[in-house]
Amino acid sequence: MPKLHLKRTPEEEAARQWRKQQKKEAKRRRKHGLEEYDDDAEDSAHRSRKKSRRNSPIDHPSQKWDSEDEDFIGPQPEPESSSSKSKSKSKEHSKNAYDPYSHAYKPDYDSIRAEVEDQRFREKLSMAFEDDERLDSVEARFNAFAHVPRHWGGGSAGQSGSHGGNSRINYDDDDFMRIDPMTLDEEEYVEWIRAGMYRKTHAQEYEEKERKKAERAAKRAQEKAFREESERLEKEAAEERRRRKQEREFRKWDYAREEYNERWKQLLAPVPAGEPDITLGFDDVPWPIASAQQQKPSKKGNSTSKAIEVSLNDLTRDAISLFLFSTTVSSVPSSNQERSKKDRKDKLRETFLRFHPDKFEGRVMPRVKEDERDRVRQALGIVVRALNDLMEQG
Repeated sequence: MPKLHLKRTPEEEAARQWRKQQKKEAKRRRKHGLEEYDDDAEDSAHRSRKKSRRNSPIDHPSQKWDSEDEDFIGPQPEPESSSSKSKSKSKEHSKNAYDPYSHAYKPDYDSIRAEVEDQRFREKLSMAFEDDERLDSVEARFNAFAHVPRHWGGGSAGQSGSHGGNSRINYDDDDFMRIDPMTLDEEEYVEWIRAGMYRKTHAQEYEEKERKKAERAAKRAQEKAFREESERLEKEAAEERRRRKQEREFRKWDYAREEYNERWKQLLAPVPAGEPDITLGFDDVPWPIASAQQQKPSKKGNSTSKAIEVSLNDLTRDAISLFLFSTTVSSVPSSNQERSKKDRKDKLRETFLRFHPDKFEGRVMPRVKEDERDRVRQALGIVVRALNDLMEQG
């Protein structure tokens, strides 16, 4: 097994030099005959040598040999005495204090491993910080536009500007100049610089261009205002026409309802004495629909009115409801809701009393022609059922 070459500490090196000096001194004395001295002197020298070893920085054990082999082997441990044993025991019980020069020292590999891992982590963290700083500086340098851009007269920049490949054509001149140059690529930045330089060197041309642009903008604004005003007037005219048409419709319904009520009054009025009783046909009965009433004469003075023609298919629930409640405004204020409901019920009750089967049979049916009584009874049943449905709806 080869010898272990251990590295000496400074204290061990000092002790080694001291021993070599002592050996040289002893050799010199033997050479000059100074070694004949009595046993007392030798004992005193031996005691002084032991005392000097105890006063050295570290107690080193006595050697059985004094040769140059100690340069490679190092100091040897001395045999344990009772005092050294007590000292080693006290050291073992003193919280495992770190003493690298004690031969009973046992290293704590877990703490050493933890310390090494912590040191490696700190080194990696510092390297990561250095990488971040380097990348930040590179990004700042590239974004600072400190480099001189490529000349716009050659390369792809000039070609893209001449052929319309550059994205600058998507912007107006002023909008393009207001763009943040930090967001542009190299070719767009070249165009941005060129536009700014052209604007400075052709100030008069630029002012004329701006004046024409302002005139066009004012003209567009005027045309827009004219269109908006025309649309507003057209909407107002359409609303006025709709309102007048609705008013005419309401007047037409009001006239039809007045005609309906007047015919019922004439039908239920007693026949004067001496006058013949008038027979009624199907169309002569005042049915509760608009088509069964006479139309209002026009303002031109035309008194000719169209003959009334009513069929069973005209007597529907929707036609009856429209005739009875057409003048009722749909958007009635909340304060008039109850009154509108009451008026609706009153109209339904009045109409139902007029077309009650028993009363109608006693007052109207005797005056109807014999050949049209069955048709009148069918129409009466349709009207009664429609009125019942409307009353259930409320």
